[in-house]
Amino acid sequence: MDKKEQLLKVVKNAIRVEYDGYQFYRLAEEKTSDAKGKEVFASLAKDETNHMQILKGLYQSVKEEGEFRFDEVKEIKSILETTSESPIFSKEFKGRLDNSHFEMTALSVGILLEKNSIEFYKKSAQETEKEDVKELFNYLAAWEGEHLRALVNQQKFLQEDYWTEARFYPF
Repeated sequence: MDKKEQLLKVVKNAIRVEYDGYQFYRLAEEKTSDAKGKEVFASLAKDETNHMQILKGLYQSVKEEGEFRFDEVKEIKSILETTSESPIFSKEFKGRLDNSHFEMTALSVGILLEKNSIEFYKKSAQETEKEDVKELFNYLAAWEGEHLRALVNQQKFLQEDYWTEARFYPF
């Protein structure tokens, strides 16, 4: 397999990773009853759609021209950038934790998805010799890192209260 075919394979896999994230965040948006949670999960789904569009453009460029140039690195801005203790759910959500099994599971699954995405993009960046493609993969890894930090912070903020409310606190 030549380098072009290798890059196309990696980009196809990246598109699949983003699509899986998109589907998951859309489901989470649909299933959560918290208004702020719905807004944030919708934003995460939109981010994954943006990533897919960037990657589809990369795929087409490489396939048709054998080249790709990533010179439009956008600032990473997200609805997740917040100073509040609860970056995803409203403060009222914490008071209803005993019925929040889906949301807590969504946080855990989201964390795993983001970790896997970051690992995939970092590995892809290391494996390519094209500087523009390396820059793109590092950009995507950083963006997914912002998602991961927000999800982890939210989980930490809710975890102890959730375990207590659900009566399975480990201690």
